[in-house]
Amino acid sequence: MLIKFEKFSGAGNDFVIVQNSNFNLEPSLIQKICDRHFGIGADGLLLIGESNKADFSLKYFNSDGTGDVLCVNGARCAVLFAFQKGLCDRECSFEFINQIFRAEIMDESNVRLFIDYSPIIQLNKDIEFLSKKLLTHLVDIKAKHLIIYWDSFCSVFSSIVKESDFEIFDINYFGRLLRNHPEFLPDGVNVNFIKQVEENTIRVRTYERGVEAETLACGSGSIASSIIFYLTQKINPPIKVITTSKKIFEIDFAERNGLFLGASIKGHAQKIFEGLIEL
Repeated sequence: MLIKFEKFSGAGNDFVIVQNSNFNLEPSLIQKICDRHFGIGADGLLLIGESNKADFSLKYFNSDGTGDVLCVNGARCAVLFAFQKGLCDRECSFEFINQIFRAEIMDESNVRLFIDYSPIIQLNKDIEFLSKKLLTHLVDIKAKHLIIYWDSFCSVFSSIVKESDFEIFDINYFGRLLRNHPEFLPDGVNVNFIKQVEENTIRVRTYERGVEAETLACGSGSIASSIIFYLTQKINPPIKVITTSKKIFEIDFAERNGLFLGASIKGHAQKIFEGLIEL
């Protein structure tokens, strides 16, 4: 069976897109497609289909075959794909994880996605990690994110990391342990380490569950990290997020009575190539 696909990148977070809402894939086939040595290679798979509620429908699956879950960067790539295929206008809506999302094409390589619901936030959660007490923050934005300030992490684990190590420390080692921490089972969490680099700018590194490795960018992780940055440091949005790919997201939102309304993320998205794969 030959399957037509297109490969897209959202700030380095890469996806295989297939336009077929009736396309049923076993986890093993998703793993094959996303495999970087024996397949196309991607952080996840996006399925575009029809919708009677919006311009199109979307499903997302992680590279390990798990899903259907929220993926902000994947959604932004899907919007650009749909626009290029004539499925929607520059301002559009789409059906995803049983909700309707809005988005807009800013230009040929930038897409803004709106999050029209407020996340669940838990500030200042102490967990036991490697026999020490670690201060963390939790944000559930339909994807669960653990947020850890790098300076706080360094102060606890000063014997093995120092503050200047942010760009080189082994996030896959620490991220994997935190992702599977007993506090967050059975589902686990995405793990974000954040560091302030300018007044309204943070650098974020994310270990993503489902990919089970650091990704070059994480949209929902960037939104979650920005909200925690705002709450803990009193820095008003818009907030810039520097990703591991060095692409920059702009995160905006408004807080009202503890709710975060009209959150949005603007950033890079582009088509990389297209082709056929035999399954």
